[in-house]
Amino acid sequence: MSAPNEGFAEAAARFRADVSAAVTRASRASAEARAQAARFREESGALAARARGGELKVDAGQVTDAAARERAAQWRRERGLPVDEYPPTAALVAAPPPPAPPEDAEEERETVVLERDEPRPQPAPEPPAAQRPAPEPTPPRRDEDDDEYFADQQILLEGG
Repeated sequence: MSAPNEGFAEAAARFRADVSAAVTRASRASAEARAQAARFREESGALAARARGGELKVDAGQVTDAAARERAAQWRRERGLPVDEYPPTAALVAAPPPPAPPEDAEEERETVVLERDEPRPQPAPEPPAAQRPAPEPTPPRRDEDDDEYFADQQILLEGG
């Protein structure tokens, strides 16, 4: 017979193991999040330094709206956080790229010759109805052998 506390001891051991596994998973997730935040801060710092130095050039569509920049700066000032000063938007926007030069000036002057098929001969005009021969009569359809009739018609249509 089992002791009355034996089931409790097993349940407590399982609970401790589950808690230990959860703490381990949380520690790993926390370490990964810290590493990711550190990479983000490092990349942001590098971009900010390039922007302050005038080395960073972006497209006009990538620049943050001036009103949004001011709201962000105001929010940071209200909380006592440092506010970085950046050059004006015009200094951050890259000049549009010059138009691409033509690939080769001689290539543009080359004459392109298109090959054309020989004109097809026009069919002779049809004779008037009085001079046309009478059409051949269509053979009567045989209901009992539809498959053979269909095959005969296909041969006639395909010309073979």
